[in-house]
Amino acid sequence: MKHWTILLVFISVSAFGQIIESEKINSTVLDQERNLWVYTPWQYGEYPDKKLEVIYVFDAQSREYFDVVHSTVQFLGGEEFAFIVVGIESPFIREKNQSRNTDFLPKATDKETIEKYGDFSGGADRFLSFVKTEVVPFIDNKYRTLPERVAVGHSNGGTFISYSLMNEPGLFDAYIAISPNYAYDKGQLAKRLNALNPDTLKKEKFVFISNANENTGTDERWAGWSESHKKVIEILKNPKFKSKIHVESMDFSATENHGTSFPIGAFYGLKSFIDHQFRTGENVTSYYDRLARQNLIELNPENVNMMAYECFWNDKPKDAIVVINWAIEKFQDEHNLYDSRGEFYEKIGELDQAKKSFQKAIEVLSRSKGKMDKEAYADKMEYYKGNVQRLSK
Repeated sequence: MKHWTILLVFISVSAFGQIIESEKINSTVLDQERNLWVYTPWQYGEYPDKKLEVIYVFDAQSREYFDVVHSTVQFLGGEEFAFIVVGIESPFIREKNQSRNTDFLPKATDKETIEKYGDFSGGADRFLSFVKTEVVPFIDNKYRTLPERVAVGHSNGGTFISYSLMNEPGLFDAYIAISPNYAYDKGQLAKRLNALNPDTLKKEKFVFISNANENTGTDERWAGWSESHKKVIEILKNPKFKSKIHVESMDFSATENHGTSFPIGAFYGLKSFIDHQFRTGENVTSYYDRLARQNLIELNPENVNMMAYECFWNDKPKDAIVVINWAIEKFQDEHNLYDSRGEFYEKIGELDQAKKSFQKAIEVLSRSKGKMDKEAYADKMEYYKGNVQRLSK
């Protein structure tokens, strides 16, 4: 059953076809009205059949968190990868004991923690239900989405998305936790994570965790932060999670404090995710094969070639070769794919393989004579022969 109702939509159109919408949801789960910010890139409007992955940003009541993420992915995604970005607000309402901590933090068991946070904590399960049963269905129903979802959270927002991995592992596929508070409630999150059964994770999860200078040497309020942070990473790297969790971490303690860690953590977290998911040969091919089987995308010679070049342009030529070989298996009569493969082999110094691929491009192109425009055919043939001649010297 759908629990949400839409009360208001505000649209602001920015340059180059990017759109930001404000959506208000009257939540049955929370018994509150909540605001969402939704960013769609120019590709969403330009290609009316295109579906996109979704990044969920928490703490969007501070608009800069949402703005940093949707701005960052424009730099990282380029032409090929675009994302819908959703910012979820957690407002402060004193009379309802509502705050970001109410949403993000699970119920505490330690007496000192209970006294510290008072009534402004302990609502993580309810907020998680809100995200799962109201926010995600709303976004999936209104926008053209792919099933891959990324969660981005800072401080206690990072605590929450880590909590969601343990309690609703099917909700997100990637987690970017920037300076998360794992010291909360005497390390409750580390204890929960240590007890997590790997079998509950149906496919690999990507986890990025960063820290700033949160330690007792900079301020007593960070007591236990660095120790809990190290403990969580140690648990995630346990062999029991091999093939279940891919974890990456970065330490910004030499340059950043808790307040300045979000922009740099978001950049490197999103970059690490994009590189892992979309620029690693094995992951690229398995991901897009799965989407094609589910009829969520249609593969064609142009887009599979671009997938390979995304690896190549980002200094991953061996991954580009994995992707282009996968592409050739699907489209064996596409001469341009063989030419691309030749370029990739040439880059890594395997010149014999490169020459063979360029020669194959000529062979496949020859079959198209009479089917192509004469001038286009002649230009292609001259180009491919030039590649072979260059390697024959």
